[in-house]
Amino acid sequence: MRLLIWAGGPLSPFEIFEICVTAFCIVLAFTRPAIGNRWFCRIERTLRTIAQRPSLCVAIVALLPIGCRLLLLPVYDIPTPTVQDEFAYLLQADTFASGRLSNPSPPLSRHFESPYILVRPSYTGEYQPAQPLVLATGQRLTGSPWAGVVVSMALLCAALYWALLGWLSSVWAFIGATLFGIEVGVLSYWMNSYWGGCVPAIGGALALGALARLRRDPRLSNSLLMTIGLIIVLDSRPLEGVLLSVIAGAAILYWSFFSKELSWASSLRRILPGVALALSAGIAFMGYYNERVTGSVTDFPYLLYRHRYAMPQGFLWQKPLKATTPLPADINAIYQLQLETHERGRSPVGFARLTAKKIRRMWVFYVGVPLTVPLLFLPFIWSEANMMLAFVGLFVVVGLDNMTFFDYFPHYSGAVTVLIVLALAQCLRRMRMSGRPGLFLSRSLPIVCALGLTVSIFGRFLEPWISPEMMKLWQHQFSYPAPRAKFEEWLEKQAGQQLVFVRYISSDLSDKTSLFKSEKLRRETGWVYNLADLSASKVIWARELDPESNRRLVDCFPGRKVWLAEPEQDPPRLRLYTDTASLRAANTVTSAK
Repeated sequence: MRLLIWAGGPLSPFEIFEICVTAFCIVLAFTRPAIGNRWFCRIERTLRTIAQRPSLCVAIVALLPIGCRLLLLPVYDIPTPTVQDEFAYLLQADTFASGRLSNPSPPLSRHFESPYILVRPSYTGEYQPAQPLVLATGQRLTGSPWAGVVVSMALLCAALYWALLGWLSSVWAFIGATLFGIEVGVLSYWMNSYWGGCVPAIGGALALGALARLRRDPRLSNSLLMTIGLIIVLDSRPLEGVLLSVIAGAAILYWSFFSKELSWASSLRRILPGVALALSAGIAFMGYYNERVTGSVTDFPYLLYRHRYAMPQGFLWQKPLKATTPLPADINAIYQLQLETHERGRSPVGFARLTAKKIRRMWVFYVGVPLTVPLLFLPFIWSEANMMLAFVGLFVVVGLDNMTFFDYFPHYSGAVTVLIVLALAQCLRRMRMSGRPGLFLSRSLPIVCALGLTVSIFGRFLEPWISPEMMKLWQHQFSYPAPRAKFEEWLEKQAGQQLVFVRYISSDLSDKTSLFKSEKLRRETGWVYNLADLSASKVIWARELDPESNRRLVDCFPGRKVWLAEPEQDPPRLRLYTDTASLRAANTVTSAK
């Protein structure tokens, strides 16, 4: 039953639990603000002691999310990829781990077309290389790409602490980075998927943290760090990287020519060389990578894929994209759903609803219930040093970029994660100075965040002994293997090599009565995914086409047992593919029905 609705979506049981605990803290703040004062003072003395040792702060904020997540491994295993983007990233990661930047186009390449994967002129994912390089490093060193995800989260928390020191005291920088590790670092999809988020956030933290320091300390090391951070963002979230580059350049010009905080001579001598050196290397690598994947230095892989398949759709003020190549059924399903979302968002009412949905997603991910209360002080934090720079960054990237795009996921705002954490920390600091109730809330609300993480961790261990209703408090934060993963695990155990044809039927989404089926099709589109070296793979997944093409593909990979996977069946099923012609005929009859 939908008990509470906010921004077009129901509040989860976990959010309701946090609302109750937060409300209890608010009542105590105005009735018993001195309660627990001695205990809170001991905690604050400990925090001040830790904050005097920056290396210890870095170690704590980096190891906290890793330790909590590894603690969960007995009951929450290494994540299974389920989103189409993850499969594209993993293909790129396997390519990089094999020592290549791209793969030759596969034989009969139409069989291997899949969402966000290029099959011509080379075979790889369409994304920028930063996130796959992190996954490839984990795969090369440990055998698991997820190791790269875990390490990137630790690096992000450390980078956030370093960047926040450009605005805040060591105590508040430590608090801000720790809160991020608690709220995001353990159970969010940034830690529990291969989709990304940490990499552009690391780049943004380096770039913005160094930029804030350049204002008072224009040295070569800061300009190098700023440019390296911008390159990381450009190689993971290109548009946000361009926007941050423009903001950084405009800020340096303003400080040099208008506010006179930087002398033009020092900018030329200390800032420009670092920027030119790092930027030249970054652009050269981008061009080389483009040439290896698309055959052209200036042709980016994601733009080539977008030109061919019209995905993803762009900003709401842009005209809808049209595909320049025939779309297979599952890719067409995603295209049609994106097109529908884009069209709905172009009307005033549709834009308002879509924006509310985006703000809800952003709030759930970055803020949450306990840290919503300090946001009351948001209007009062922008007058402090460098906070106008933070405001401009948030307004441009979150306001103009993310909120006018056809869809939103929190990693879209990854490049300004440090600014979001900064704003929350500044709000908590202002709340602390507002009086005795504010002091109590600034102390107790971070503990509510820690309590939420504790409930989610230990609740998972207690699941065998508690009721399903109780499990709703945390169950939504854990993912489970998709059907394809179960089939793949079973196929890997079979003798010999395997070839699996994947059959998709539904592609016409004009009939609104079939919305459930189209949503299921969209969820089950991550089936035609393979590793970089097709011929050496134990299992090859290929799209089913016409009988002649199917037979030719079987001839290209001889000696394999051939299977048929049907993602649209309920439940999805896998069976032997014994007669290509008869099975294709059966598919025609089923489609007609």
